[in-house]
Amino acid sequence: MSEIESNNRRFHIILDSFNCDDSLLSDAPRIGVIIKEIATLCGMKILHGPVVLQGVPENPGVTGFAIIDFSHISIHTFTKASEVCIDIFSCKPFDREKVKAYVMKELSLSEKYVKYIEVKYPALTEVTTS
Repeated sequence: MSEIESNNRRFHIILDSFNCDDSLLSDAPRIGVIIKEIATLCGMKILHGPVVLQGVPENPGVTGFAIIDFSHISIHTFTKASEVCIDIFSCKPFDREKVKAYVMKELSLSEKYVKYIEVKYPALTEVTTS
């Protein structure tokens, strides 16, 4: 049985930050590199992407995503509001603190403006059916 077949958990982090450097948030090639590096840090293979697109004039920024072998990575930046929203979801465990530290360094995020959530899923044995 593989690691993924024996795993009954999901691993999901959300990292949102405010008061960000708009020059970093609007740098589409940089967002693509960050997505690739997140996949590497997670020990995952990119199946599709990264796809990185500029936002519309009414909502400027960059959106980037990649489908990885165990789920997805997405980054949305909003230069008008100077914020970034990052979502990493996986069916395979990964070092969430290492990923958080990398993203904070690469986007020059300040801890005081970061909202970080790790979704805690119950073990399969804790889930009851009705």
